[in-house]
Amino acid sequence: MKSESGSVGDVMPMCIFVIAIAFVMICFSDCVRIIGIKTSVSQISREYILKMETYGYLPPEDAAGMRRALTEAGLTDISLGRTDISEVGYGNELILDISGHTEEGYEISEFRTSTAKY
Repeated sequence: MKSESGSVGDVMPMCIFVIAIAFVMICFSDCVRIIGIKTSVSQISREYILKMETYGYLPPEDAAGMRRALTEAGLTDISLGRTDISEVGYGNELILDISGHTEEGYEISEFRTSTAKY
């Protein structure tokens, strides 16, 4: 029995397919990480808007804690924009406005409103 000699053309489509799948997996994992950061930012903003409802504004010590939590979640260049940092009065609208960037430069922002209930 004599075996047939193979060629690179027989293996090439499989190699291209493996490289393409690896590329798709890397892109997918990057997207999942960014979605995870956005989810963390949403959870942190919910926690702090509830605290703001109690005080009627975002106290400086809570603002520092929120910035720390956002940094740990993976956000940089954090800005609090139009966030209420002085008392708004019972029944008035509270605003929590967070924006920042991921390590890759994607912008993430979260805007929440509620009512002061202290």
